[in-house]
Amino acid sequence: HSAGSGKSNSIAWLAHQLVGLEQGSKPVFDSVVVVTDRRVLDKQLKNTIKQFAQVASVVGHADRSGDLRRFITEGKKIIITTVQKFPIVVNDIGDEHRGRTFAILIDEAHSSQGGRTAGKMNETLADVEEEDTEDEINRVMESRKMLPNASYFAFTATPKNKTLEIFGDVFEDGGVVKRRPFHSYTMKQAVQERFILDVLQNYTPVASYYRLMKKIED
Repeated sequence: HSAGSGKSNSIAWLAHQLVGLEQGSKPVFDSVVVVTDRRVLDKQLKNTIKQFAQVASVVGHADRSGDLRRFITEGKKIIITTVQKFPIVVNDIGDEHRGRTFAILIDEAHSSQGGRTAGKMNETLADVEEEDTEDEINRVMESRKMLPNASYFAFTATPKNKTLEIFGDVFEDGGVVKRRPFHSYTMKQAVQERFILDVLQNYTPVASYYRLMKKIED
């Protein structure tokens, strides 16, 4: 989803909907875990989810690993945490809580500026150099594979091939099996709907500008 798509609203609304989802009068998901790539939990996302959650006690903000484990064990309905703690989520859900179901919403699973991770994450807390947020998520996912008791929803503006391999929908193109995003909100659509401005609207290449200026004034 490109800028202007209201990603925080989409994630908050999805979390709210998944918490209330039932099948045969039983909840489909015991907990919804929202993973964001910022060390300081995304204030906008936290506030948006708070607004959607009718009861404040259903939302837990896991700033520390101990909080995260406690919230998972207690069955807190919506748990917000950072990508640095993502291995804990994957390991605990896959080992200690196999009998329960989880929805994992990954916010901004994309490349960070400059290529370095926003905060180095690891499988056993060993530093990994030159790894961005998206690489981190993919590596943890590959190390544990997709957990059968979890559903994954990744929101990104710049999906890498590896990300599409893990999260993407399968389709055939000329006999070749490929993967694509489940849903896209393109920059073109965001411009058409006036959520963002078209930065190329008044774009002039240097060479064209130079030629125009030369004709007007030597």
